[in-house]
Amino acid sequence: MDTILNTTVLSNFASVYTMNLIKRLFGVVYTTHELHEEILRGISRGYQYLENVDHEMSFDGTGWLRVIAICSHTEHQSMNDLLKRLGMGESSCIAIAKSRKMIFMSDDRTARRIAKENSVLISGTIGILMRCVDKNIISFSEGDVILAEMIRKGYMSPVDSLEELLSLTGGRKDESNWAKL
Repeated sequence: MDTILNTTVLSNFASVYTMNLIKRLFGVVYTTHELHEEILRGISRGYQYLENVDHEMSFDGTGWLRVIAICSHTEHQSMNDLLKRLGMGESSCIAIAKSRKMIFMSDDRTARRIAKENSVLISGTIGILMRCVDKNIISFSEGDVILAEMIRKGYMSPVDSLEELLSLTGGRKDESNWAKL
């Protein structure tokens, strides 16, 4: 299933220079033009690490972080409805995820709740880190170091360590558990 990323997830990985984990895990992921505008605003406000996100964005469909557009009447209508409750980036991502049956990656609680209300599958930073552990891209200890650095940089994580998640799931390393995180 294709994956579309919101600013929160991209920002967390960019802030600790680990966007390559997203690329290694998924190969190709998507985001929107509206989200690109959010990234540019962040850069102009001094978040220089977001330049890494901007440099990875592909507008011609050839890179691993591909920028896609709202293209159907249904997607436009859905985005307009979502704009009553969310910003442009979240609204565009959820509208596309809903229409094209994609997983929406975000750490924004309101966006995640609204995505669920729209029957969109969700995950986020913790889910990506746990899937990287499951796929042997990183170890638990490497994941904990990355998570700790993200938290130090401002990520409001629901857990302090990835090991904590195993106790929450009864020790089961079931990938379906990570998809919701």
